[in-house]
Amino acid sequence: MVVRSRARAILVPLFFYLVLGSASAYLVKNASRGQHGTEARTAFDRESADLRAKLDAVQQERESWRHRVDSLRNESIDRDLLEQEARARLDRVGKDEVVIFTDPRPRR
Repeated sequence: MVVRSRARAILVPLFFYLVLGSASAYLVKNASRGQHGTEARTAFDRESADLRAKLDAVQQERESWRHRVDSLRNESIDRDLLEQEARARLDRVGKDEVVIFTDPRPRR
């Protein structure tokens, strides 16, 4: 009887410690590698930084286009920009410009 109660006094707490230790290990593992863990947070932060960089680039391009459109309005037309845009779209050159034709194919 004494041996049985002594074994029970040792094995029961050991079993509970083992169960609690394995549950804690499971929770710590999922806290670092789970769907909402630290590795997922790092990947999310990296993706967020990439998207913010793309957003900044797109906003700068938008401002550039807005400036170009504003400079082509009737109230404040920029003659140089208008002439440059017209020449680019119509494939025209000015009277005082020199055109040098090159062979589009590379020579061998």
